[in-house]
Amino acid sequence: MIVVNYDGWPDVLSLVSRLEDEPEFLSGACQVVVVDNASLGPLPESPALHRPGLQLVLRPDNGGFGVGVNAGWRQSRGCWLLLLNPDVDVEPGTIGRIFDRIDALDALPGDPPGVVGFCLRNSDGSSQGSVGVFPSLARTVFEQFLPRSRRKYQVDGRIRSGPVDWVTGACMLVNTRMMTELGGFDEDFFLYHEEVALCRTARDRGWRIEYDPTVSVIHRHPLQNRPVSPKMRVVIRHSKLLYFRKHTPRWQFLALAWVVELEAAAKGAWAALGGRSVERRAWRTIGHIAQRLRRGRGPRGRRVLALAEEAERGPSEPATARTTEPSGSLARTVVSRPAGRRRPPIEAERRAKG
Repeated sequence: MIVVNYDGWPDVLSLVSRLEDEPEFLSGACQVVVVDNASLGPLPESPALHRPGLQLVLRPDNGGFGVGVNAGWRQSRGCWLLLLNPDVDVEPGTIGRIFDRIDALDALPGDPPGVVGFCLRNSDGSSQGSVGVFPSLARTVFEQFLPRSRRKYQVDGRIRSGPVDWVTGACMLVNTRMMTELGGFDEDFFLYHEEVALCRTARDRGWRIEYDPTVSVIHRHPLQNRPVSPKMRVVIRHSKLLYFRKHTPRWQFLALAWVVELEAAAKGAWAALGGRSVERRAWRTIGHIAQRLRRGRGPRGRRVLALAEEAERGPSEPATARTTEPSGSLARTVVSRPAGRRRPPIEAERRAKG
């Protein structure tokens, strides 16, 4: 089980404490790998981080979700990876049901799927978006007329157990053979759309993506239920554009890039008229990113975060120093820079598009 953290230690400790009470963890049938992406301040003093079977991976910088998952994968030993967001609540017995699902998959003739997604629910028990279809230009335009909670995900009434396009990374079961073949998550994505890109590449390589609603977890803080800050808007727009650049016909990417540039110019001007300087800088950054990606360049990975933070604070203010000081006796791995960085080949980006 892999949990990627950045400044969410209360959620991580709550989740890890629950996972460590599960019989599968106590028996040694599974391990927990917590990857910290250079959170601010010292590590918390908690018995949950000292338990045998928990591996703590300390990264030197915040490389994003995909980088964190890849770092955890390199430290794992199992044939399957269960990715969990820190803000999910796992009820007792959930891990056992996932083990039953793995046993059933392994017993089937032929190759098992590459990815299995599980059902997400809101804190009140209502359904939450868990499955989506691959983005296209037409769908992206259509989604602008839908509520935010439905733009990225399929309506529950249309979802059935079995093959789907992609599943959310908040609670995702991943076949390590597939991860090895693909080279892990694409680290060019800092945050958002990385699970969509993974599923797209996996399906292009012949792996199945499946959805299993019989297992569910509570996901307390999904993006679609929260206001989007200017900083996060930069990250989200970049991820969308990058997905289109790598995984859709070139004309669709170019059309989307032009639309985003026009959107950035119009909304940036409106923000300037309203005296909203942070919002104005964010839209200006988005416009520059769209232009640079359209011209064949553009930022990737952690550089996107740096641009988003600069837009948030302004170019004259210094960045906040991030330090992570280990304390206590922990089973930990301090990662400086992974040797032979694994990332998916960019065939999808280079292939003929039209």
